[in-house]
Amino acid sequence: MNAVIYCRVSSKEQVEGTSLESQEVACKEYATGNQLTVVRVFVERGESAKYADRTQLLEMLAFCGKREHGIQQLLVWKVDRLARNVGDHFNIKANLLKQGVRVVSVTEPIDAKPEGKLLETILAGFAQFDNDIRAARTVQGMRRKIQEGLFPWKPPLGYKGSAQPGSKKTEPDQPDQPAFGILQKGWNEFATGAYTKAQILRLMTSRGLRTRTGSPLTNQAIDHILGDAFYAGIIRDPWSGEEHSGRHLPMVSRERFDAVQRIIARRNRSVPHQEIRPEFPLRTFVRCANCEDTLTGSFSRGRSKVYPYYHCFRRNCDNRGNYPLADVHREFAKFLEATSADRHSFAHLREYIRKVGESWVGESRAFEERREVEAKRVHEHLQQLIRMKMEQLITDDEFRAQRLLLAGSLVELEGDTSKSETKPESVLNDLDTICAPLMRLADAWERVPINFQRRFQHITLPAGYVFGRVGTAPKGRLLSFIESSETTYTSGVPPIGESWNQLAEEIKAFAMIFRESIKR
Repeated sequence: MNAVIYCRVSSKEQVEGTSLESQEVACKEYATGNQLTVVRVFVERGESAKYADRTQLLEMLAFCGKREHGIQQLLVWKVDRLARNVGDHFNIKANLLKQGVRVVSVTEPIDAKPEGKLLETILAGFAQFDNDIRAARTVQGMRRKIQEGLFPWKPPLGYKGSAQPGSKKTEPDQPDQPAFGILQKGWNEFATGAYTKAQILRLMTSRGLRTRTGSPLTNQAIDHILGDAFYAGIIRDPWSGEEHSGRHLPMVSRERFDAVQRIIARRNRSVPHQEIRPEFPLRTFVRCANCEDTLTGSFSRGRSKVYPYYHCFRRNCDNRGNYPLADVHREFAKFLEATSADRHSFAHLREYIRKVGESWVGESRAFEERREVEAKRVHEHLQQLIRMKMEQLITDDEFRAQRLLLAGSLVELEGDTSKSETKPESVLNDLDTICAPLMRLADAWERVPINFQRRFQHITLPAGYVFGRVGTAPKGRLLSFIESSETTYTSGVPPIGESWNQLAEEIKAFAMIFRESIKR
């Protein structure tokens, strides 16, 4: 029988120590004692089990999924080496079981028996509980540092950390010259009101101010610096929003910091960027034919009048010319005309929804039965847990952690009394609303209010389209259904799930848009 070994440590200290070696030795001893052939050993160095996208884990899953390797068991030192999250643990286990691979903990008695399954659930839950407790303690530690006037993270530009990498911070951050002096002078000059942000940026750059990597500061960096209360000796608690006096040397006084904020607020009266412009409904929706970057829109002045164009502003694009608005709109309108539905396709759509409705009752009944079975199983596990506690087979901490998990599952199951999918009968009520407009899509698009046009466009072509190639753009679920030659559905009913939900949501969205158009 073939097996693979998975070992993991989450810290540099463990990588440099003997933890990985001891895990591998224990797994190999188990394999020898159980006549298993170890085909490969996967070693995860310094990656947390909080995440399921670990490099070696993904490689191991792919390796086990190849039938030519004939893997039947995955050996781990302990359950928490595989995952520190209950959901991830059982997702990984289910994925492996589909490939015929069983997870074995060489130091814990988990097996396919009811007691073994329960213990496995307890161990996985306790691993998550332990991980959550560590995270909560980390947050508590950082908040305690803030309350003591210490900044627990890397300080902003102009300061340097007081602790060595990997050690705890016990002293306040110190000024980092010459950046500290340059920034302090820039703060004072900006506080006079005689300089703009751009001027201050140029001044400080000319004086030698750079980021820690040696790059020039950007406009966004200046915005962040001039809004950071740390420079005024204030440390903000990001969890509560409370402010605490820092023990570090302030770069500016609180009065000067407040004066700078008033200057910024007074000057911040620029007109906000207008994302939706009625003249250019397809801006950021249609893309350049050359580089496929999104196009924007503007007017170009001629001798006697202005002309509307869509533009590609990508610097390295070879085709940065103008796309006449009329040409772009004409192409999209022709696409809508060609995609418009007819009564025949709507008849198929109505028949499809009717068939889904007929299967809905059976699906809902099956769902309710599965929910009741799962709730009964959780009740049984809870009773088993209580018996194990009475017989002192588990500790108080393990009992409390697992009881919380089971109680949460029970509340979720008892509260989930209906299916999540959209009910077919509610969709049929919207079908008559969208029937006439979808038979004349181009006219409907032009009549839709500007604030709904973008939603209309994204329902028809969710990812937009490239100018000149609109016919190849991926269509929404509803338009794909209307165009498909498979809309007859004379044999059987497609499964109720994600595809149905998407179709139902698009029908409802179109109905809402067209109803709003009628109101106006």
